[in-house]
Amino acid sequence: MRSYLVLTPPNDPRSGSDRDHQSTLVLRDGFSWLALLFPWIWLFWHGLWIAGIVILLAQIGSGILMQVPGFWTAGLLLGFATSLLTALEGRHYRSEALIRRGWTLETVIAAQNLRTAEEIYFSRLPQPEQQPMPVSAEWAKQAKPPAAGWQAPHMGLFEHGGR
Repeated sequence: MRSYLVLTPPNDPRSGSDRDHQSTLVLRDGFSWLALLFPWIWLFWHGLWIAGIVILLAQIGSGILMQVPGFWTAGLLLGFATSLLTALEGRHYRSEALIRRGWTLETVIAAQNLRTAEEIYFSRLPQPEQQPMPVSAEWAKQAKPPAAGWQAPHMGLFEHGGR
């Protein structure tokens, strides 16, 4: 089972059952393969600019260190360590950054996949009150009964009402 964090946006004027949950985020917590393979791109993609710049500089530094004779292994380990750190903690750092920006952590859900986590969260929300169907309109009650026979001049091919 994976854990999923449910975050709601900041400054939502509606709260409780009035909230529409269009921008509610359900984020998976844990390891990210994309963050392992492309750490600074992954951070930039998610708007984590400062961390992305730090990781980019560390990766550039590891590349430079690999060029120095005798430090190839150290440069390789530095590059791998920064990628692994981003892959393991990147999603957590993203959720913490959103919380610092005003998002609210509603709950943590354990589920098999994202769809199941969303179903669990949204099924727990209070359902809106069911409004009864409106009664027949007042105009239907006040309608005049149809007149007997045709009361108007002829306006077509056939005569109505025996005329």
